[in-house]
Amino acid sequence: MSVSKRKSWIAIGFWIFLFFMHFQMGNFFQPWNYAIISAIFNTATIIILFYLTVLYLFPTYYDQGKKYFIVSSIMILILGVGFTFIDMELIPEYKNIDHDKPPTQFHFARYIMSMAFTFFVGTAISLMEQTTKMKETEKLLTEEKLESELKLLKAQINPHFIFNALNNIYSLTYMQSQKAPESVLKLSEMLRYVFYDCSKDRVSLSAELNYIENFNAFQQMKSEYEQNIELKMEKGLGHIEIAPMLFIPFLENAYKYSRIEENEDAYVKILISSDNGKVLLSIKNSISQNVKSTHGSGIGIKNVKHRLDIIYPGKHELIIDEQSDFFSVDLIIEK
Repeated sequence: MSVSKRKSWIAIGFWIFLFFMHFQMGNFFQPWNYAIISAIFNTATIIILFYLTVLYLFPTYYDQGKKYFIVSSIMILILGVGFTFIDMELIPEYKNIDHDKPPTQFHFARYIMSMAFTFFVGTAISLMEQTTKMKETEKLLTEEKLESELKLLKAQINPHFIFNALNNIYSLTYMQSQKAPESVLKLSEMLRYVFYDCSKDRVSLSAELNYIENFNAFQQMKSEYEQNIELKMEKGLGHIEIAPMLFIPFLENAYKYSRIEENEDAYVKILISSDNGKVLLSIKNSISQNVKSTHGSGIGIKNVKHRLDIIYPGKHELIIDEQSDFFSVDLIIEK
């Protein structure tokens, strides 16, 4: 059953309940034939004012502040006079009551109080529905904004990657390295991952790890000596899925600021593991004395921080520690 139908049935049930309540109260003091007509009339007056408030007064005048209550008060007074007249003059059973009848002021006050209460209930319900709609609209706008931001952030990955990769190949070609052709093959495999797999919201961790291995091999080609790169990956991570290219900006920064291709004493240590449904990334690298300390402020790091906030809100922990001689990143993601 839809929400609108459920609300309609609830309203019908409430009006029927209200009719029987009016009838029982009226029948206690009045003849049953008048009690029935009075119950129908009293229930109808409440229904009229309620839907008048919800469907017309609130949507039309609520945004106008005091005017809403002024117009509503005038409407209640007019209806109060009209309903009192109908009750006392046009319902024949009322005139046939044998015992003393309440004065006109009593009937008028009763209708005014009943309708004032109905008006405030209608206003309260309208406010609740308006608040709910505003929250739903705000949630929808927030989701659309986050989705747009995420698409933009993902779009920034590709040119950033190509720029770095082409720089690496240029360096190898410039040095006339025999590794240049191999680097082109590695680049082809990495581009396939970036352009095809990374278009998805999630990729297998094994694909991301394969990219990291190629990335490391790409990095090794930039030096004649064996770079001090330590990569440890726990077995059995292939079935896990994560957002693509989350680890790479940290890896790029580690190589950039350690200057590992220039300094044989430099190092980069990478550990990727899983524990109790969480994926853990740990990267530690030395810092070259010739590099200005702006390690954690690059575009790539800001990008990945923003992506983590969007994709894993409240489900990730990022710890960055920068010292004079080393820089470390520890990232924990809940699957």
